Amino acid sequence: MSLERTVIDNIKRIRREKGITQEQLAEACNTATSYIGLMEIYKNVPKLSTIERIAVALDVEPQVLFQKTELDEGTEKKIQRIKSAVMASVEKELVHTLRKVL
Repeated sequence: MSLERTVIDNIKRIRREKGITQEQLAEACNTATSYIGLMEIYKNVPKLSTIERIAVALDVEPQVLFQKTELDEGTEKKIQRIKSAVMASVEKELVHTLRKVL
């Protein structure tokens, strides 16, 4: 994962955890709501000065936004269950298709 993506993912995660809307964050950072929205879909990459303003608005130290986060155990298990279900579905569809072809 790129550093830019890590920072943006952390901003988005922390904003949501704190119940802050994109509009509220934009207002607190003196930027446009559209800028925050585009940033959260990786269309804008914030400058360091913007990251500092966002950190203040989110009430976190700026370095927190650069840290890669580990998924908690529950999330890891959920991802594994979804992955297993998708793979089983793909395998079932593949077998079905191959039987038709062969």
